[in-house]
Amino acid sequence: MEFVLCATVMVLLLLVVVQVALFFHARAVATTAARQGLDHVRVVNGSVGDGVGTANAFLAQAGGGLERRDVHASRSATTASVTIEGEVVSVVPGVRLPIDVTVSAPVERITP
Repeated sequence: MEFVLCATVMVLLLLVVVQVALFFHARAVATTAARQGLDHVRVVNGSVGDGVGTANAFLAQAGGGLERRDVHASRSATTASVTIEGEVVSVVPGVRLPIDVTVSAPVERITP
């Protein structure tokens, strides 16, 4: 009986370690995707649509660990930002870890 309990705890501990690793990986992927999208939003002739498309394309290639993802972008006269929200794939039953990454930067402008 003790062996079964010990083995169960060890398996659960292993799953928790994998879940934490997946969280950090998914957060890094989301941050990189947001930065890629931001590069297309903040340029002189950039648009929100270009940034969202670029971020979604990056996530399609590298974002397998991020579920229910949503990409938002905004651009004002001085600042651009991209936000990516989603949930990490769950390997521990009942655990849902949300990810919310926002990156922003000044908009490129030509000044005389």
